[in-house]
Amino acid sequence: MNIAYVLGAIANVPYEVSQWLEPLLMILMAVIGILSVVFILMQKGTNDNIGSLGGSETDTYAGKNKSRSKESVLKKLTAVCFVLMMVLAVVFFIIKR
Repeated sequence: MNIAYVLGAIANVPYEVSQWLEPLLMILMAVIGILSVVFILMQKGTNDNIGSLGGSETDTYAGKNKSRSKESVLKKLTAVCFVLMMVLAVVFFIIKR
């Protein structure tokens, strides 16, 4: 699919649709912004250099299952929120124009 075609289709939204779509996009962006702040605040700080001083290794159970840990899920959710926020912002400003 051609991106120019998709952006052109978004830009040609009828006026009646844009009247209810603009506030909806603003509300979605606000909710996603709040969610991304919550996800960031829930993440634990990383002190990788300090862990090596104490002799901690990554061969522990938690080190082997990093992809399924709470921190990795929060990082993925944060990335999804930011990508979704960018897409919604681009769509909003194309419609607003």
